[in-house]
Amino acid sequence: MSGMGITALQAGEAMSARSQAQIAAIFDQLLALRESVDILQHVESASVESLRGHQTVDAPESLDLVFQKLHEDIASMEETLATIAEATGDVSKL
Repeated sequence: MSGMGITALQAGEAMSARSQAQIAAIFDQLLALRESVDILQHVESASVESLRGHQTVDAPESLDLVFQKLHEDIASMEETLATIAEATGDVSKL
């Protein structure tokens, strides 16, 4: 083994470590996104409550459906990312 070069194993380990770190960072971002959506939902729900009495077409129910969809989309991204982690063997560090 040469003192100047890196082996394929070392390169693979470095790539795996970077991949694991990136996957973990994306999971953290998705968690932050979920929390931000929760905050927005709370703010918007309070806003819709103040509109009661005005003409609204099922505003609270429509708003709930929109936020439910956002949560489902975030969950779908988490599942897809977990699938990538499993497929690449990076799931052990998550």
